[in-house]
Amino acid sequence: KAAAASLSGSQETVEDMRKAFEERRNYMVDRMNQIEGVSCIRPHGAFYVMMNIEQLLGKTICGEAIHSSDDFCSAFLKHGLVATVPCSGFGAPNFVRWSYATSLENIQKGLDRLERFLAGKEQDR
Repeated sequence: KAAAASLSGSQETVEDMRKAFEERRNYMVDRMNQIEGVSCIRPHGAFYVMMNIEQLLGKTICGEAIHSSDDFCSAFLKHGLVATVPCSGFGAPNFVRWSYATSLENIQKGLDRLERFLAGKEQDR
């Protein structure tokens, strides 16, 4: 009965959610592509963005050597206070996964912290 109701009932809330996720995704992709040293492509069917960190490999950020996505994620969590997922386990070693299944405010804060981290500045605790 629940499945039938979900398919035959109003789809207004579904469309509202789709629009919210689209707005978050577009904001994240557009802003990320404006940050020097990282880039991404616009996903078409996921709730996450794969950020390319290839330009950061071999660099030192906040005193941490970045040789892999694992190094980046560890350093970003420690110094930027943002949890991201290394994509080495997904066969994409030069990428980091960001979720946009959160509020736009959290996405904005996370990207602010990324810019601060890439500038070599610690996040205030």
